Amino acid sequence: MKRLLCKYLFFMTGFFALAFAKPLAPIDFDLIKIQTNPNAPTLLLMGGIQGDEPGGFNATNMFLMHYKILDGNVWVVPVLNKHSMLLNHRGIYDDMNRKFASLSPNDPEAPIISHIKDLITAKEVDAILHLHDGSGFYRPTYQSPLLGPNRWGNCSIIDQETLNGARFGNLEEILTGITQHINQKLLKPIHQYHIRDTHTAKGDKEMEKALTYFAIKNNKPAFANEASKELPLEQRVYYHLLAVEGMLDQIGIAYQKDFELTPKNLYRLINDKTLDVIIANRIVLPLYGLRPVLNHFPLPKNVEISQIPLESKAKIIGLLPKNNQIWLKYGNKLMSRINPDYMEFDTSLKTIALKIDGKEITADIPSILRAKENFEILPLEGYRVNVIGYVIPGDTSKKPNESGITISKKDCIPKFSIDRAGKIFRVEIYKGEQFSGMVLIRFE
Repeated sequence: MKRLLCKYLFFMTGFFALAFAKPLAPIDFDLIKIQTNPNAPTLLLMGGIQGDEPGGFNATNMFLMHYKILDGNVWVVPVLNKHSMLLNHRGIYDDMNRKFASLSPNDPEAPIISHIKDLITAKEVDAILHLHDGSGFYRPTYQSPLLGPNRWGNCSIIDQETLNGARFGNLEEILTGITQHINQKLLKPIHQYHIRDTHTAKGDKEMEKALTYFAIKNNKPAFANEASKELPLEQRVYYHLLAVEGMLDQIGIAYQKDFELTPKNLYRLINDKTLDVIIANRIVLPLYGLRPVLNHFPLPKNVEISQIPLESKAKIIGLLPKNNQIWLKYGNKLMSRINPDYMEFDTSLKTIALKIDGKEITADIPSILRAKENFEILPLEGYRVNVIGYVIPGDTSKKPNESGITISKKDCIPKFSIDRAGKIFRVEIYKGEQFSGMVLIRFE
């Protein structure tokens, strides 16, 4: 009885937390078009319709970062359900992949579903590949709790065998080629792929609500690839990219990549320590090595967090408002928590002059700059410089101007660095009360 009571209290605590927490508003998806030949086929590649399936949206991210299309066109949606990805949730407004048959106009995600439908039915799109992560390992017949017909992991999916009148309407034949391509490069025999034809039109009520069947009904060839949730992330991405390559081969899109496709290489590329993100065109942060919390961090006031511009080679980065903080997320991964100082942003300053180890240079706003010994921000009329972690000896003013001062690493207090190693320090520039931008100094 005590155990049941504990479970009840746990459930109710979670229920009330969800019921009274401020919901994260739906965030529309990004679309990146890689186009080289208007007369060649166009593939629509999508991942992340469920926010807790990182294999798919990390695969689209790797594709965008490391593949080049030589002949043909690929439209990529890195993550369809960005708001659920930020919360590592299957679907904070229920399952987005069950909203394509009918949907109330009052559903919070209705505009996003309409946007997806317009994309799928665009005249340029010739075929669709949708990436998912599923449980266990699919087998046509039951073998064990982990391997059987009720599992979705590591399988290739179509809704029907053919789609008459459509370019690439030989669905089963194309999927057979994709599956063979994957199975030639298995990491383990248990990972073997099988074709799963859901025969949706014959009465599969759940699949009738899904994205791929909406595509089929609109005469668009659609395929889905599932990677098993039993696998580590880099192996899921490995199988997804094999499926993408197989798909490109089958429909005649030529490509190349800048790495050898192995799980080891994918782990390195997913966790690329050189990745950074530019925030609001004024701030740059490395993604890796940040302190768990960044205090008194400038962010633009009166701007929805989801509308703050982010720029990075990685396409699955977002800012999540949570617990009065702003969490910097890379896919499902939390990189740092920001305690923000909201302020007006000034965009007039494009560059600053400074000396690095005695050599005068001009740096863009924002930049990450390397110094061995010291740096000095040269005075700039009308602007004030604040080096976070440096204190002018004897200066008690709340708004110091630290331009024109040669500053060494030993002059900076390590706990005010942005990184765990205590080597990277913020140089913030202000115009009156407005924040004009930031450069980071990374001491070697």
